[in-house]
Amino acid sequence: MRVLFFGDVVGEPGVRALERELPRLRRELEPDFVVANGENLDLTVPELGKAGMRPESVERLVRLGVDALTGGNHSFDPPEAEVVLGHARVLRPLNYSRHAPGKGSLLLRKGGKELLVVNLAGRSALPLAGDPLEALEALLEGWRGVPVLVDFHSESVFEKLGCAYLFDGQISALLGTHTHVATQDARILPKGTAYVSDVGMVGAEGGYQGYEPDFLVEALRRRLPPKGLALRPASGPLRVSYVFLELESKGARAIRHVSEILD
Repeated sequence: MRVLFFGDVVGEPGVRALERELPRLRRELEPDFVVANGENLDLTVPELGKAGMRPESVERLVRLGVDALTGGNHSFDPPEAEVVLGHARVLRPLNYSRHAPGKGSLLLRKGGKELLVVNLAGRSALPLAGDPLEALEALLEGWRGVPVLVDFHSESVFEKLGCAYLFDGQISALLGTHTHVATQDARILPKGTAYVSDVGMVGAEGGYQGYEPDFLVEALRRRLPPKGLALRPASGPLRVSYVFLELESKGARAIRHVSEILD
Protein backbone atom coordinates (compact mmCIF):
# COMPACT_ATOMS: atom_id res chain seq x y z
CA MET A 1 0.00 0.00 0.00
CA ARG A 2 1.27 3.46 -0.93
CA VAL A 3 0.46 6.46 1.26
CA LEU A 4 1.33 10.12 0.75
CA PHE A 5 1.28 12.29 3.90
CA PHE A 6 1.71 16.08 3.96
CA GLY A 7 2.84 18.01 7.04
CA ASP A 8 0.99 21.05 8.46
CA VAL A 9 -0.63 22.95 5.57
CA VAL A 10 -0.36 26.63 6.52
CA GLY A 11 -2.91 29.08 5.13
CA GLU A 12 -3.60 30.08 1.56
CA PRO A 13 0.08 29.73 0.52
CA GLY A 14 0.05 26.13 1.74
CA VAL A 15 -3.16 25.33 -0.10
CA ARG A 16 -1.75 26.87 -3.29
CA ALA A 17 1.40 24.78 -2.92
CA LEU A 18 -0.71 21.63 -2.60
CA GLU A 19 -2.81 22.60 -5.60
CA ARG A 20 0.40 22.93 -7.58
CA GLU A 21 2.22 19.80 -6.40
CA LEU A 22 -0.34 17.18 -5.43
CA PRO A 23 -1.59 16.41 -8.97
CA ARG A 24 2.00 15.80 -10.10
CA LEU A 25 2.82 13.64 -7.07
CA ARG A 26 -0.33 11.59 -7.54
CA ARG A 27 0.68 10.88 -11.16
CA GLU A 28 4.28 10.00 -10.27
CA LEU A 29 3.83 8.11 -6.98
CA GLU A 30 0.34 6.64 -7.50
CA PRO A 31 -0.61 6.67 -3.79
CA ASP A 32 -3.56 4.60 -2.63
CA PHE A 33 -4.33 7.21 0.03
CA VAL A 34 -3.44 10.87 0.61
CA VAL A 35 -3.49 12.36 4.13
CA ALA A 36 -2.62 15.91 5.23
CA ASN A 37 -2.46 17.74 8.54
CA GLY A 38 -4.92 20.62 8.09
CA GLU A 39 -5.09 22.32 11.46
CA ASN A 40 -3.44 25.50 10.08
CA LEU A 41 -5.49 25.68 6.88
CA ASP A 42 -7.23 28.91 7.87
CA LEU A 43 -6.76 31.91 10.15
CA THR A 44 -10.05 31.70 12.01
CA VAL A 45 -9.59 34.43 14.67
CA PRO A 46 -6.37 36.15 13.50
CA GLU A 47 -6.36 38.88 16.15
CA LEU A 48 -6.11 36.14 18.79
CA GLY A 49 -3.67 34.01 16.81
CA LYS A 50 -6.22 31.25 16.23
CA ALA A 51 -6.14 28.94 13.23
CA GLY A 52 -8.02 25.76 12.25
CA MET A 53 -10.06 24.52 9.30
CA ARG A 54 -13.01 26.14 7.61
CA PRO A 55 -15.55 24.07 5.63
CA GLU A 56 -14.64 25.62 2.27
CA SER A 57 -10.93 24.86 2.74
CA VAL A 58 -11.68 21.27 3.71
CA GLU A 59 -13.72 20.82 0.53
CA ARG A 60 -10.96 22.42 -1.52
CA LEU A 61 -8.47 19.79 -0.34
CA VAL A 62 -10.97 16.95 -0.74
CA ARG A 63 -11.48 18.00 -4.36
CA LEU A 64 -7.69 17.82 -4.80
CA GLY A 65 -7.74 14.18 -3.72
CA VAL A 66 -6.94 14.37 0.02
CA ASP A 67 -8.63 11.41 1.71
CA ALA A 68 -8.24 12.51 5.35
CA LEU A 69 -7.33 15.72 7.19
CA THR A 70 -5.77 15.44 10.65
CA GLY A 71 -5.77 18.13 13.33
CA GLY A 72 -4.04 19.18 16.52
CA ASN A 73 -3.99 22.04 18.99
CA HIS A 74 -5.98 24.33 16.63
CA SER A 75 -8.74 21.77 16.00
CA PHE A 76 -11.18 23.49 18.35
CA ASP A 77 -10.28 27.13 17.52
CA PRO A 78 -12.66 27.95 14.65
CA PRO A 79 -16.16 29.34 15.27
CA GLU A 80 -17.33 26.59 12.88
CA ALA A 81 -15.42 23.87 14.75
CA GLU A 82 -18.41 21.60 15.35
CA VAL A 83 -19.38 21.72 11.68
CA VAL A 84 -15.82 21.07 10.47
CA LEU A 85 -15.20 18.28 12.98
CA GLY A 86 -18.42 16.62 11.82
CA HIS A 87 -17.03 16.30 8.29
CA ALA A 88 -16.47 12.70 7.21
CA ARG A 89 -12.81 13.35 6.23
CA VAL A 90 -11.71 15.43 9.26
CA LEU A 91 -10.01 14.15 12.42
CA ARG A 92 -9.08 15.75 15.74
CA PRO A 93 -6.84 14.29 18.47
CA LEU A 94 -8.13 10.92 19.67
CA ASN A 95 -6.90 11.62 23.21
CA TYR A 96 -9.07 14.69 23.75
CA SER A 97 -12.31 14.54 25.72
CA ARG A 98 -14.81 11.98 24.41
CA HIS A 99 -17.45 14.68 24.93
CA ALA A 100 -15.74 17.05 22.48
CA PRO A 101 -16.97 17.13 18.88
CA GLY A 102 -15.28 15.08 16.20
CA LYS A 103 -13.45 11.77 15.94
CA GLY A 104 -9.87 10.70 16.48
CA SER A 105 -9.63 7.86 13.96
CA LEU A 106 -10.93 7.11 10.50
CA LEU A 107 -10.92 3.92 8.44
CA LEU A 108 -10.24 4.72 4.79
CA ARG A 109 -11.33 2.24 2.11
CA LYS A 110 -10.44 2.42 -1.56
CA GLY A 111 -9.75 -0.09 -4.31
CA GLY A 112 -10.03 -3.04 -1.95
CA LYS A 113 -7.45 -1.54 0.45
CA GLU A 114 -7.93 -0.22 3.97
CA LEU A 115 -5.96 2.24 6.11
CA LEU A 116 -6.76 3.29 9.67
CA VAL A 117 -5.68 6.91 10.23
CA VAL A 118 -5.26 8.02 13.86
CA ASN A 119 -4.65 11.54 15.20
CA LEU A 120 -2.89 12.00 18.55
CA ALA A 121 -1.75 15.15 20.35
CA GLY A 122 0.95 15.55 22.95
CA ARG A 123 0.29 17.62 26.03
CA SER A 124 3.14 19.89 24.97
CA ALA A 125 0.90 20.98 22.08
CA LEU A 126 -2.55 20.53 23.66
CA PRO A 127 -2.32 20.78 27.47
CA LEU A 128 -5.88 19.55 28.10
CA ALA A 129 -5.36 16.35 26.11
CA GLY A 130 -5.39 12.98 27.83
CA ASP A 131 -2.64 10.36 27.75
CA PRO A 132 -1.90 9.63 24.05
CA LEU A 133 -0.33 6.24 24.81
CA GLU A 134 -3.37 4.95 26.68
CA ALA A 135 -5.72 6.28 24.00
CA LEU A 136 -3.83 4.53 21.21
CA GLU A 137 -3.48 1.32 23.20
CA ALA A 138 -7.25 1.20 23.79
CA LEU A 139 -7.99 1.86 20.12
CA LEU A 140 -5.62 -0.83 18.84
CA GLU A 141 -7.31 -3.51 20.96
CA GLY A 142 -10.15 -3.48 18.45
CA TRP A 143 -8.07 -3.55 15.26
CA ARG A 144 -6.24 -6.46 13.71
CA GLY A 145 -4.64 -6.77 10.29
CA VAL A 146 -5.32 -3.21 9.10
CA PRO A 147 -2.35 -0.87 8.45
CA VAL A 148 -2.40 1.97 10.99
CA LEU A 149 -0.99 5.43 10.28
CA VAL A 150 -0.61 7.75 13.30
CA ASP A 151 -0.20 11.53 13.06
CA PHE A 152 1.30 12.51 16.44
CA HIS A 153 0.98 16.28 16.89
CA SER A 154 3.52 17.32 19.54
CA GLU A 155 6.42 19.63 20.36
CA SER A 156 8.33 16.77 21.96
CA VAL A 157 10.55 14.42 19.97
CA PHE A 158 10.97 12.39 23.17
CA GLU A 159 7.20 11.89 23.36
CA LYS A 160 6.77 11.02 19.68
CA LEU A 161 9.73 8.65 19.50
CA GLY A 162 8.72 6.96 22.75
CA CYS A 163 5.25 6.29 21.37
CA ALA A 164 6.71 4.93 18.14
CA TYR A 165 8.96 2.46 19.98
CA LEU A 166 6.17 1.42 22.34
CA PHE A 167 3.93 0.51 19.40
CA ASP A 168 6.69 -0.63 17.04
CA GLY A 169 5.34 -3.57 15.06
CA GLN A 170 1.73 -2.80 16.05
CA ILE A 171 1.32 0.27 13.83
CA SER A 172 2.63 0.80 10.31
CA ALA A 173 3.82 4.40 10.70
CA LEU A 174 4.04 7.23 13.22
CA LEU A 175 4.61 10.64 11.65
CA GLY A 176 5.25 13.71 13.79
CA THR A 177 3.64 17.08 13.08
CA HIS A 178 3.20 20.47 14.82
CA THR A 179 6.62 22.19 14.76
CA HIS A 180 6.47 22.94 11.01
CA VAL A 181 10.20 22.12 10.87
CA ALA A 182 11.22 19.00 8.95
CA THR A 183 13.56 16.66 10.84
CA GLN A 184 16.16 14.41 9.25
CA ASP A 185 15.47 11.18 11.12
CA ALA A 186 13.08 9.29 8.83
CA ARG A 187 13.64 5.56 9.35
CA ILE A 188 12.03 2.18 9.95
CA LEU A 189 12.23 0.99 13.56
CA PRO A 190 13.43 -2.54 14.44
CA LYS A 191 9.98 -4.16 14.37
CA GLY A 192 8.89 -2.42 11.19
CA THR A 193 7.17 0.87 12.08
CA ALA A 194 8.06 3.85 9.86
CA TYR A 195 8.93 6.99 11.82
CA VAL A 196 9.89 10.65 11.46
CA SER A 197 9.90 13.21 14.29
CA ASP A 198 8.36 16.00 12.18
CA VAL A 199 7.26 15.98 8.56
CA GLY A 200 7.51 19.79 8.32
CA MET A 201 5.08 22.22 6.72
CA VAL A 202 3.46 23.07 3.42
CA GLY A 203 3.48 26.85 3.26
CA ALA A 204 5.43 30.05 2.74
CA GLU A 205 9.05 29.80 3.80
CA GLY A 206 9.80 33.47 4.47
CA GLY A 207 8.54 33.85 8.02
CA TYR A 208 7.90 32.16 11.37
CA GLN A 209 6.53 28.64 10.83
CA GLY A 210 4.60 29.83 7.79
CA TYR A 211 3.38 33.07 9.37
CA GLU A 212 4.59 36.67 9.39
CA PRO A 213 6.66 37.04 12.59
CA ASP A 214 5.35 40.32 14.07
CA PHE A 215 2.29 38.92 15.86
CA LEU A 216 4.05 35.80 17.10
CA VAL A 217 7.14 37.62 18.36
CA GLU A 218 5.03 40.11 20.35
CA ALA A 219 2.83 37.31 21.69
CA LEU A 220 5.96 35.47 22.82
CA ARG A 221 7.26 38.57 24.58
CA ARG A 222 3.96 39.72 26.13
CA ARG A 223 2.46 36.24 26.70
CA LEU A 224 -0.78 37.81 25.47
CA PRO A 225 -2.27 38.41 22.00
CA PRO A 226 -0.76 41.78 21.01
CA LYS A 227 -3.26 44.58 20.41
CA GLY A 228 -3.28 46.12 16.97
CA LEU A 229 -1.72 43.10 15.29
CA ALA A 230 -3.17 40.01 13.65
CA LEU A 231 -1.67 36.71 12.58
CA ARG A 232 -0.99 36.60 8.81
CA PRO A 233 0.46 33.98 6.47
CA ALA A 234 4.08 34.59 5.51
CA SER A 235 5.21 35.58 2.05
CA GLY A 236 8.19 34.21 0.19
CA PRO A 237 8.95 30.92 -1.59
CA LEU A 238 6.70 27.94 -1.05
CA ARG A 239 7.90 24.87 0.83
CA VAL A 240 6.31 21.44 0.41
CA SER A 241 7.04 18.75 3.02
CA TYR A 242 5.72 15.21 2.72
CA VAL A 243 6.40 11.57 3.50
CA PHE A 244 5.82 8.78 0.99
CA LEU A 245 5.25 5.37 2.58
CA GLU A 246 5.00 1.81 1.37
CA LEU A 247 3.07 0.04 4.12
CA GLU A 248 2.24 -3.48 5.21
CA SER A 249 -0.33 -4.60 7.79
CA LYS A 250 1.98 -4.11 10.80
CA GLY A 251 4.90 -2.21 9.40
CA ALA A 252 6.48 -0.46 6.46
CA ARG A 253 8.69 -1.50 3.58
CA ALA A 254 9.90 2.03 2.84
CA ILE A 255 9.72 5.66 3.97
CA ARG A 256 10.87 8.63 1.92
CA HIS A 257 10.84 12.12 3.45
CA VAL A 258 10.96 15.21 1.23
CA SER A 259 10.99 18.89 2.25
CA GLU A 260 11.81 21.23 -0.60
CA ILE A 261 11.34 24.75 -1.91
CA LEU A 262 9.33 25.00 -5.11
CA ASP A 263 10.99 26.71 -8.07
